[in-house]
Amino acid sequence: MNRYLPSALFTALMISSTLTTAGQIATSFTQAKNNLYKGVFDNQGATFYTGCSWNKKKVDLASCGLENSFPTKEHKRALRVEAEHVIPASWFYKQNGTDRKCYLDAKQNKASPREYCQENDTNYSQAHNDLVNLRVAVGAINGQRSNKPFAESLSGDNKKTYRGNGKTMVITSRIVIPDTSIRGDIARIAFYMRDTYGVNYAKRQLELFKQWDQEDPVSDEERSLNKRIIKIQGHGNPYVENK
Repeated sequence: MNRYLPSALFTALMISSTLTTAGQIATSFTQAKNNLYKGVFDNQGATFYTGCSWNKKKVDLASCGLENSFPTKEHKRALRVEAEHVIPASWFYKQNGTDRKCYLDAKQNKASPREYCQENDTNYSQAHNDLVNLRVAVGAINGQRSNKPFAESLSGDNKKTYRGNGKTMVITSRIVIPDTSIRGDIARIAFYMRDTYGVNYAKRQLELFKQWDQEDPVSDEERSLNKRIIKIQGHGNPYVENK
C-alpha cells in the first residue's frame, strides 16, 4: 500500500476509527488545551518550535536564549504557552477540496468561521481539538506563524529568526521554516490530518511533507508523545504508531 496515497478503503477505515473514538476527543478547545498541557505534558516541557522550557503555561525565555527576541508589544504573549495547530485550523475550512457548509454559512452570516464551524460542524470540531495536531508553542511565535505554509527556503519579507534551545524557527511574511529536527513530525501530522479529516495540501506542500518524512524518521520522543496522546483520547497517529 502506498503510504502517501492510501486506498479509499484505508482512508475510510482511518476516518471510521477516529469517529468511533470521537467521544474521547475534547468537545471544546478549552478542554483540548487542558488535555494537552496537563494530560499529555503534565504541565511542563519544551516548546515545539524552539525548545523553550515551560511550566504551568509560563515560558522561560531565558532557557532558550529568547528573552530579548520580542518587541514590547509581544512580550506578554511570549511569556505564555499556547496550543499551536501544526496544520492551521483555517486549512480545515475545506474538506476534500470543497468548502465546508459551516464555512460558507459563517461568511454569509458574517460570523467567525472558526467559531461557527466549531459549533456547527462536528467533524471540524474534532479536527480542531484533536491532540495529534496540537503542540505547545511560545505564544508570540504561534501568533506570528499564523496560517503560513511550511517551506525550507526563504521567500517573503520581514524575516524573523528564533534560535532557541537547539531548535531554529524562521518566519517571514509568507512562509515558516521549522527546525530540521521536527520536520518529519510535521509531515506525519499532515498525513494524518489529510487521511482523517480530508485536509488537502498544495502539490508543492505535499511533496515537501513526503521529503521531510523520509529525511526525519520517527524518533523515540515522537513515539512516546503519541502513546501519551492515545492514553488521553483513545487514538494517536498511525503514521507514528505503525513505524
